[in-house]
Amino acid sequence: MNIFRFRDRVGVLDERSQHFLQTVAWLGGYATPEQAQELGIRNSVTRVHVQLNDLASWGFIKPVSAYPAIYQITKSVTRLMGADWSARREHTLDTIRTRLLTVNFYLEAIRWPVEFVLDHKQKISKLWQVVAEPALLPYRGSKPYLWQDLVLQRPSGEVVFTMVDYFGRHPYRQLYRHLKRFAPILGPDHLRLMIVVSSEHREQIFRRKLHNARLQRLLEQQGLDLPLRDMVTIYRVRRAVPVVRPLITNRQQLRELRARGLANRSTGDSQQTRHVIPNSDTHTNTNISSEEGGV
Repeated sequence: MNIFRFRDRVGVLDERSQHFLQTVAWLGGYATPEQAQELGIRNSVTRVHVQLNDLASWGFIKPVSAYPAIYQITKSVTRLMGADWSARREHTLDTIRTRLLTVNFYLEAIRWPVEFVLDHKQKISKLWQVVAEPALLPYRGSKPYLWQDLVLQRPSGEVVFTMVDYFGRHPYRQLYRHLKRFAPILGPDHLRLMIVVSSEHREQIFRRKLHNARLQRLLEQQGLDLPLRDMVTIYRVRRAVPVVRPLITNRQQLRELRARGLANRSTGDSQQTRHVIPNSDTHTNTNISSEEGGV
């Protein structure tokens, strides 16, 4: 067997590995060995590491951090799934941490009585069942766009649009944009919003924003006479997200990182540099976060 051929590499994937790769891709493209084990790739720590090493040697994932170990999907996974996503591209360290937080949230939320809708076409289909005006969905170009959104559906049929708090971004701006995108289709019965945060500090900030008059007006402009705090849930994930240390594989990258660091210190530029190695081919009840089971 020529393992370098794509069809042959796909042929050696077992069902659990394929499910792991697809789930990680839907959730943003990154996972730690601990997350991989909880996602069911293998049962024991040793077998998890062996399987991750195999997936890396077959070109489906690659390490982007040595300690803690963090893996990213490659173009082979997007090829396997039939779509080229940003999940396999280069990202800032804050983006990587945000996507690891997304996986942590998923691992907690799958224990709730909810269904995660990860496939983009299924997201659109679910929303068309509860939205009276499909044209009011968020669009990019001429098509509905929900690739970056986590969609959950409760047994009652209620759909929850979930935004994961992005590391390094302003809470008010994130909440404003989330409301702006979905306010036109929100209603008293079938649609709600959720904000996922990583710490008690961020939770408190977002809760204060739920009393902001300008944000409340976004609902009022859509004819919704409901308090914002009744429409938006704030959920704090229990598991901490690791600090990401970039994997440096050669001297040139080391020199580039040092040069960027010096440039940032000298100019006071707060913009975060990109550290991930480019790829080769190859998922309000304001006290919800204190409750077990969340939704």
